[in-house]
Amino acid sequence: MACGTGELERRLTAQHPQQTIVGVDLSAQMLAIAQPKCVDHPHVSFQPASASALPWQHPQFDVVVCANAFHYFDAPDAVLGEMQRVLQANGRVFLLDWCRDFVVCRLCDWVLGWFDPAHKRCYTEAELHKLLVTAGYSIQRSQRVRFGLIWGLMAVEAVIDDSKNKTDIRRN
Repeated sequence: MACGTGELERRLTAQHPQQTIVGVDLSAQMLAIAQPKCVDHPHVSFQPASASALPWQHPQFDVVVCANAFHYFDAPDAVLGEMQRVLQANGRVFLLDWCRDFVVCRLCDWVLGWFDPAHKRCYTEAELHKLLVTAGYSIQRSQRVRFGLIWGLMAVEAVIDDSKNKTDIRRN
């Protein structure tokens, strides 16, 4: 989800050349850069789509990955709902994004809020967990990672929490 220039897909195909991968991004310009990177891999496709309105009607995917893009989403709850809707039973979500728990990320979040109209907001690890749990996920693993002295990311793996007594939006 929000595959951008397809770098993650390119790296995945290097280790798993037969893996079926669908990259989606709202930007046709990003997809135009992504497609040539995986042209030799017929199991990889790219298509334009909004993260809050995915084009699939039924659960299709075992895994949804969103790397370095969650801070761009206007409606993160809608995006998490769409991820859940297209995931098959026992599917997993992996989110990697800037972590507001780190001072420099807080500063970048503030600066980008002024200068980048696409940027919406970064989250702390606790805030992201709350969004996921509220959307009906169960956190499996979570880690904050510092790069050098200043930069930090968080990685979260979550699954659909079927133990909650609520309508299963994936089947609607």
